[in-house]
Amino acid sequence: MALADLLQAIEADAAAERARADREAAAEATAIVEQARAQAAALAAELATEPEGEARADAERTRALARMDASAAVRSAREEAFASLLAGIRAELAAVRGAASYPELFRSLLAESRAALPEAHELRVDPRDLDLAMELAGDLRVEPALDAWGGLELACHDGRTIRNTLEERLANAEPLLRGRFARRLARAVHAGVR
Repeated sequence: MALADLLQAIEADAAAERARADREAAAEATAIVEQARAQAAALAAELATEPEGEARADAERTRALARMDASAAVRSAREEAFASLLAGIRAELAAVRGAASYPELFRSLLAESRAALPEAHELRVDPRDLDLAMELAGDLRVEPALDAWGGLELACHDGRTIRNTLEERLANAEPLLRGRFARRLARAVHAGVR
């Protein structure tokens, strides 16, 4: 019986060893599978964030370019609108000479210029204003030497001059006009957005 007991004990040990080896193999396989799952999940997360990050960066670049293009288009439209406004003002100023109020305007421009440069000796005007200038010149020598929508230029012997033409006044007023135009446009846009 000892042999049967011995064989039974060996079989029991072998079964226990097989069970332990099976458990270890199963545990090792489970660990390998878990490690593979973890690596797969990490890789999937990495792959998922990389394209998303790139896509976000691409989208942000596209938005930035679109904002720049939109800003350029708005600036261009504003500049075109202001240029149109100036063209209208220029057209009106170019026609002022034909208005009934022009002689009074010319008289005011001359008085303003003489007050600023009382030692002037020469009055320069557009040839179309020669008759009017001759009436108002007083002691000034009149020269029909300007090409202007209207207005005049006074000159001294020492070379100082005052140019008081409609073109010059518009040029001096342009920064102020541009600022007012921008504010008015901003208010109109703001009111339209509400």
